[in-house]
Amino acid sequence: MISLRGVCVVGCLLIFNQNLGAFSRGPLPDRNGFSGVFCTACHTTNALNSGPGSVRIVGLPSAWLPNETYRLQVIVSDPIAIRFGFELSATGVANRDQAGVLIPSTDGRTQILEATIDGKVIQFLEHTSLGSTIGSSNVFQFTYVTPADPNFGSIRFNVAGNAANGDGTNRGDFIYATEVILPLLVPSSERQFVLATRGALSAATAGSTTALSIGFARMQTSSGTAGSGLAFVDFRQGGVLVSEAAFAASAPIRSGRTYVEVGGALNTGIAFANPGTQTASVSFFFTDANGANFGDSNISIPANSQIAAFVNEAPFRNALGTRLISDARTLTFTSTIPVSAAAVRTRLNERAEFMMSALPIADLALSATSATSIAHTADGGGWATEVLLVNNSDVTATGTLQFFSSAGQNFTVNLDGQNGNQFPYSIPMRSSRRFRTAGLATAAATGWIQIVPSGNTQTPSAAGVLSLRANNITVTETAMAATSAGNAFRVFAEVSGDFGTPGSIQSGFAISNPGNNAISVNVEVTALDGTVVIPSAPLSIAAHGQFGDIVRLNLPLPFTGVIWVSAPAGSSISVSGFRGRLNERSTPELVLTAFPAFDEAATSAADLVFPQVVDAAGYSTEFALVGARPGQSAGTLRFVSQVGQPLVLPLR
Repeated sequence: MISLRGVCVVGCLLIFNQNLGAFSRGPLPDRNGFSGVFCTACHTTNALNSGPGSVRIVGLPSAWLPNETYRLQVIVSDPIAIRFGFELSATGVANRDQAGVLIPSTDGRTQILEATIDGKVIQFLEHTSLGSTIGSSNVFQFTYVTPADPNFGSIRFNVAGNAANGDGTNRGDFIYATEVILPLLVPSSERQFVLATRGALSAATAGSTTALSIGFARMQTSSGTAGSGLAFVDFRQGGVLVSEAAFAASAPIRSGRTYVEVGGALNTGIAFANPGTQTASVSFFFTDANGANFGDSNISIPANSQIAAFVNEAPFRNALGTRLISDARTLTFTSTIPVSAAAVRTRLNERAEFMMSALPIADLALSATSATSIAHTADGGGWATEVLLVNNSDVTATGTLQFFSSAGQNFTVNLDGQNGNQFPYSIPMRSSRRFRTAGLATAAATGWIQIVPSGNTQTPSAAGVLSLRANNITVTETAMAATSAGNAFRVFAEVSGDFGTPGSIQSGFAISNPGNNAISVNVEVTALDGTVVIPSAPLSIAAHGQFGDIVRLNLPLPFTGVIWVSAPAGSSISVSGFRGRLNERSTPELVLTAFPAFDEAATSAADLVFPQVVDAAGYSTEFALVGARPGQSAGTLRFVSQVGQPLVLPLR
């Protein structure tokens, strides 16, 4: 595919200029294995796929839907090569027709050649002279649009890559090739799963159903040790990702309480799912800033059904009477049978973009008086943090917010106009309090927050809402729930693309050490099948210190798996996960999503519920199922509509 001198008689088209250097214009069509011919016909020194490198396509889904657009990459890897090229085609498995449309990048590094093969016009995407210059990137960007006909069948991608030594000849280069079969996505109302020991599974709706689909999902484990689950709900406006919120699958509860705020650009949404076989009668009320209740009412949720609404909409607004929903600070509910609930705080930013942050819902059957931690906070450089505290008791809750730096020192912030690192709180019964850092500093500073109750009062449920503003626009906002300390945690991780390019994803975690001594935390990474990708390595965290960063590990891309974080015996840490996504703008913006880490000591239920699933109209939902350490498990992920019917979704 790339040669730096002469003409390759079997079809590698070359240009050589002794004075200016050698630049390949790319191979002739059909040298990528489509018809069984590869560039090894010219680059004959080494056998196909005999070198230490590889070629791969990054960004493909596990199955395709009609008229979908993907931003993809071809990556040619080789530890010693200094010049790279490739050729790729997309054709039908059964009919060998051109499958969809390949579109070269706008950077001038890729091009399209067409050839008629067996009477059919086929596109071949390949490098240009600019793309294959010595020392240039081994990553080639392009766009792919799937066929419009849903009956087209499976698609075959053939790609060959050349890792050249740049010596000016066609000798000594390595040719790599691979074939990927992409089946048609068949919508279904359920998905079988098998979670390997310490493994995971990731699947997502396509976001392209013809009508808005809303409902809930059940993660039902039928054998083995039950795992845990997350649902990432994405929202795009104009094809650009503007927000993502992550909800943990949970077992149904009989009573709960969550933070509420309505006014200006803010609103709060609530979803109730009843997975039971009987109608649930859910009573609820709001509480104002002084601890006074109002808006008492009831909702009937039929068996195997769901409702979702903003609190300023029916059925919640019907109970307000003369009170304003803007007076509400919490919502409390009690149900005749266990139900699952989810809460989300929404914001319309300065561009009228819809942003979501998942809020914790406290189980009122549980109580605690020990300190909890928000494992990451950021202030300055465009960042600010709001601290939301909810009193889950019927008496005033008091205590202290303590800010620590990553190094374990006192972290001074301006909180609601007061400078310091410790701030008292007092929350009327059943109500909430909100605190906000000023975010005035030019440079960002990070740390963590400890919530310490006093006077034997109950520990409030809490979340830290991290927001980033750029050019006076709120570009991302996410809520990190406070967690109790434990010894070992599991964190879902997903990494794809070259972080810095549109559509790329990078995962991370935040660890806070509430102890008085420095500790060495072990971090290990496993793949979806449970195999160890990164062996256990120590991470030192100071007394009262913190670590919060994206995963900077040598992972194969794309990667999906689990990060295992454990502290030494006798010590405790708090852990949360987060991931950053760069959206599709020409100058991409960060979309940050915080999500819970799973405590290894906690017992998971065999029937967990995702209270809210949304697809289409800009929405899609990704499910991340995380296995446990003792052994593998198997079961079914089922989707149910709001009216209790099977919800058919195109799930990758």
